[in-house]
Amino acid sequence: MLCSSFRKLNLAKTLRCLSTRDLIKVQRKPTAADIEDILNKKHLISINGTSKVGVLGLDHFSYGDSLSTSVDNAITKCRGKVEQIKKETDSSPRTIELVDELVEQISEITDLSAFLAQSASVSSEKRIEAAAALAKAHSFILTINADKEVYTKLQDLSHDKISLNEIQEEGREVLKKLLLEFQSNGIDLKEEDRNTLQKLKKEIAIIGTEFLRESVAPTLIPLSECPTPLLGLETKDDNIVVSEWHDNAYSDAVREQAYLAYYRHDEAQENRLHRLLDHRQNLATSLGFNNYSEMALQNTMAGSPAAVKEFLLEVHSQLRPLARWEYYQFEISKLVGSKYWKNYGSFKVNEVVVFPWDTHFIGQDMTKFYIKSYTSINYPNLPDFLSVGSVIEQIGVWLEDTYGVTLIPEIPFEGELWSEEAMKLAVEHETEGLLGFLYLDLYETGKRKSAPYHHVIKANSSRSIPISIVECNYHPSDGYRPPFLDFATFEKLFQELGSAIHSMLGRTELYQSSVSFMSRDSKLVTKYLHGNLARHPGILHHVMKHHTRKRVLPRVNYEKLIVMVNALNIFKTHATEEQLFLSILDQSFHTRWPDPDNRSSTELYSRVLEKYTHLPFVEGTAPHLRFTPLYTQGAQYYSHLWCKALANILYDELFIQDPFSRHSGEYFREHFLKLGASRNPKEMVEYLIGSKITPDRLAAAIVKPLELSQNYSAESPNKHAGKTWSSRISDSSPLVKRLASSHPHLVTAGGDIITPGKFPKQKLLEQRLQESSES
Repeated sequence: MLCSSFRKLNLAKTLRCLSTRDLIKVQRKPTAADIEDILNKKHLISINGTSKVGVLGLDHFSYGDSLSTSVDNAITKCRGKVEQIKKETDSSPRTIELVDELVEQISEITDLSAFLAQSASVSSEKRIEAAAALAKAHSFILTINADKEVYTKLQDLSHDKISLNEIQEEGREVLKKLLLEFQSNGIDLKEEDRNTLQKLKKEIAIIGTEFLRESVAPTLIPLSECPTPLLGLETKDDNIVVSEWHDNAYSDAVREQAYLAYYRHDEAQENRLHRLLDHRQNLATSLGFNNYSEMALQNTMAGSPAAVKEFLLEVHSQLRPLARWEYYQFEISKLVGSKYWKNYGSFKVNEVVVFPWDTHFIGQDMTKFYIKSYTSINYPNLPDFLSVGSVIEQIGVWLEDTYGVTLIPEIPFEGELWSEEAMKLAVEHETEGLLGFLYLDLYETGKRKSAPYHHVIKANSSRSIPISIVECNYHPSDGYRPPFLDFATFEKLFQELGSAIHSMLGRTELYQSSVSFMSRDSKLVTKYLHGNLARHPGILHHVMKHHTRKRVLPRVNYEKLIVMVNALNIFKTHATEEQLFLSILDQSFHTRWPDPDNRSSTELYSRVLEKYTHLPFVEGTAPHLRFTPLYTQGAQYYSHLWCKALANILYDELFIQDPFSRHSGEYFREHFLKLGASRNPKEMVEYLIGSKITPDRLAAAIVKPLELSQNYSAESPNKHAGKTWSSRISDSSPLVKRLASSHPHLVTAGGDIITPGKFPKQKLLEQRLQESSES
């Protein structure tokens, strides 16, 4: 077994002292201490040329040979497994094991093909070949889902109480899901109706693919018609290319025009969305459901559209006052202006409107102001303390302390890696040995996803070793300095690595009980929990160090780091409100479609936006037509808020006092990570937190961190301790109250004015108010 301790070898120390221009090829077995140097490009790992293996060590998937041939061979083996299932005696408990082996083989084909089909590190020829192989695998899956003999075997087993008693709870959960999967494919319908159902599914897949393609397509504006603020953007064939809405641009004119161009209404795309929603509704009704949302929420923690609606409305009720306070801050900031804004002198107080293109930029600008003013930390310079290698190495140390898991670089075999930039890590437990393999492909290649993303190629079971991949798109080393992360990217990387490790820590007997088969509203809990941990001052104090190893930022002043973490959360309420609004919109589209009043999706978007947010609808735009989760997560986008709430509860109860606690880590693994999908998700989480999941508790868990951040005064951290946001009104200056008097929508039903307490740039604001009164 490989060494699972962090050995700080003299050679590793020597390598860190070398110039980053010197690339040294490792001539020995690397250790965990080498992770930083390898990822920061201070030395490379040789390829083990003693033998040749398939991609990711899967022998039947040779990268050099035809992927189509490999898939054909795998499908042949799966057909043999199907025949073996059919020969099994009626009501035999072994049927579950055989079907599970079949699903594992099919999943290996589809998951690897799907990864290769979308990976930018793979040649275009291989991506096309992988896409064809994936289509072939999906076609085979359809034939299995329509196989009545296999379905009858499972149905007979579900009705045989004696055989069921011989099956453990994990097996019974899998059996229930298998039957639902067959039924969702119309196995109980007449052949004609089943064919119609399959045709509907194919049309949904085609329309959905078109919707995804157009949702990320850039807007092309002829140079002759282009607004002046956008003339500096990329050009192509006498057109200006607007590939995003440039929410970070310093110029408000650029942000506005980019937003109007990028999100402008597209009638063809709206027709695609309407057809998608029509087909989904027809699919649901043909299977006996009232709407698509009811069908999609089977086997989830929420369970029904009514439960999701109750949860979302409770979040809205508790979030609304905090959002009003935050938008008031935005209005003040927009009125006063910042060093980047030059043209607000003519505005009167009651003319200030915060538009969708303002919120992200103002929030970021104010966050940077608070951090720099009250911690002396220059926020834009934080990446100097977050080099890729250092971050992953220190996350590895955290994993060892919390779960007893070590990340150890492995020397790959010839043919194992799909990219020269990829790196292989063995994930080892201090007592259980090898848990699985994690591959990192971190540096930019072509047009890869900008944010970190993880793929599970093989999930855990008693028969297999898990394989996961984390892909990113970071700029590689320039030869002089290592690659760096900004704070937001660091948080996302922590989330994706945490999710990847989740697939390693699971310990279930059956493949279909693994993490890959968890419901969306329970699977994302791990991701958001690790996001909370990434913002814990103790974690940052441990991870953030200058890439030269001569300066360590957080350890200079731990209190300032706490201030920074609070400042990072101060202006996040608008983002939560936006996520809430999109969740409600997603449910509206999938529970009441077609609309009873015959309104288009854009009209519904406008109505929901103005009812559940503080933003105005901008005529001529339709941002929902670029919202890809409407297809990829149809009726389940609420899962992000749901899991964020559960993650906040678990974070408060297990990790907030000590993020390195082995006791908390083992408890979380034993009662959640290990179980995967082998238990009812709601019962599993309720046992873990020790109480029932209720809408008001979930909503409070989302709102509480935002409320604490708003109550926090960076100027005097203890001044408002224990106060609620409303009790801070008495601390407001007459100037603030005078400003609030011109904003009647910021007055509560009880006559209280919602004010932010003290805020920066009061002298400049007073000057602007004076100018407004004189004009």
